[in-house]
Amino acid sequence: MFTDLLNMRLSASLFLLVLLISCSKSGIEPIQEDDSPETPTLFKGPFSVNGSEIQEDGVGIQLKGVNALQTFGLGDPSLMNEWGIEIVREFIGNLREQPIVGTAIQGSDQVWYHALQTIADQNRANGKVTIFCPFGWVNERGERQLLTGLNPSAQSFYADYKEKMRQIAEHFKDQTDVWIEVWNEPYNWDNQNGYSHDLWLSDMQDMVDNLRDVEGFESIILVPGNEQGQSEDAITARGNQLLNGRYNLVFDLHAYEKWLVGTTEEQVTTRLQNLQNQNFAFLFGEVGIQNVGDVMPVQHFLNAVESTQTTTMAWLWNQNSEDNSALLTDEGTPNATATNNFWGSTYRSFLEN
Repeated sequence: MFTDLLNMRLSASLFLLVLLISCSKSGIEPIQEDDSPETPTLFKGPFSVNGSEIQEDGVGIQLKGVNALQTFGLGDPSLMNEWGIEIVREFIGNLREQPIVGTAIQGSDQVWYHALQTIADQNRANGKVTIFCPFGWVNERGERQLLTGLNPSAQSFYADYKEKMRQIAEHFKDQTDVWIEVWNEPYNWDNQNGYSHDLWLSDMQDMVDNLRDVEGFESIILVPGNEQGQSEDAITARGNQLLNGRYNLVFDLHAYEKWLVGTTEEQVTTRLQNLQNQNFAFLFGEVGIQNVGDVMPVQHFLNAVESTQTTTMAWLWNQNSEDNSALLTDEGTPNATATNNFWGSTYRSFLEN
């Protein structure tokens, strides 16, 4: 009897060994346990995610804001206050050399960069949430690589990127009004260049856990969609797997051609409600009237995010009369002409609703 039982166990062990070898040869990885950091029993607050809601002190909120370029120099906070801006997504164009604290530094690209803490302090003093998002990497020769459209884990600087992001998370771990986005607009716009939803899931798990591995960092993390941030397909396909064992994640979508062109308010509203019904917390980190083509209509989209109470940020808080996307003229007034579909005044009206 003992001999028979021993033979059965040996046979079972041999079968498992053959199965593992077979999986390895076929390129199929054996299932591994999720080792994501443990969810705290009590968050530091006041901001957290509960189901499809971004909450402040346990109450669902909608925030309205802009993208800004204050790493190049602080803007006038009174102008943002005048417009009623509540949240600011800050552009980091040189992640490798971006100072976190201290005085401004001149990077290897000869551009001056101002410290993230200085930016967060000014935003906080004026009642605004700050999102820091890496947009670019500058190498030792001063050459910049924009992150948009790239497969994150395939980049030669990926390990260094993760280390710098951990440094940012470590510094801001007790400043819960500072949220961190893992990457700006990853993957090709038409799902080419080796893209798959499984790659999105693997990359996002790695980049999120890289931040959560920083002890005490509990703040909201933003996770972009696929197709350079415009598509929710990866979220609906793999979002629940990413959320499994992870907390305070908000998905970030960007509204350009795939949301604005050839759509109606009803169609956009339905897409947003579908995400809400699937219990995904999300926001629009960017909406702009021009991307790679002509100026686009935007009012129907703004109506939809207002009716669904979706947090939204415009591209771009910048004083430049010649840039259709800039919300401000050189003089600091709304940049609103027929050429840019009166973008400055249209978005200001949205902020005032």
